[in-house]
Amino acid sequence: MAETLDAAVLAELLEAVGDDPAFVDELVDTFLAEAPGFMSAIDGAVAAGDAGALLVPAHTLKGNASTIGAGRLAEISRTLEERARRGDLDGAGSDAAAARAELAHVVTALDAQRARRWTA
Repeated sequence: MAETLDAAVLAELLEAVGDDPAFVDELVDTFLAEAPGFMSAIDGAVAAGDAGALLVPAHTLKGNASTIGAGRLAEISRTLEERARRGDLDGAGSDAAAARAELAHVVTALDAQRARRWTA
């Protein structure tokens, strides 16, 4: 399984934006602002048993997590997305709980990485 946060991905992102840590700050801040809403949508869809409503927030969280190097969160979100595509939500509740817990770990890891100004 992937790690909580791949610092090398953030370092590559920093390089891709011209070594502008303020720009990476903005990207990460956007992720941090949006992720709780995606989690709420995931939780709501799972609680309602609505696979269709699960698809977009799971897919979006997967992509956003991948962009910032949150590999484990991306993997869990991919599993949720796959469940939504199959219309099979058995186990989605535990996956959603795992995603919520992993998001908390990602937040902590991002704080530490921000202190290093996004370098590996």
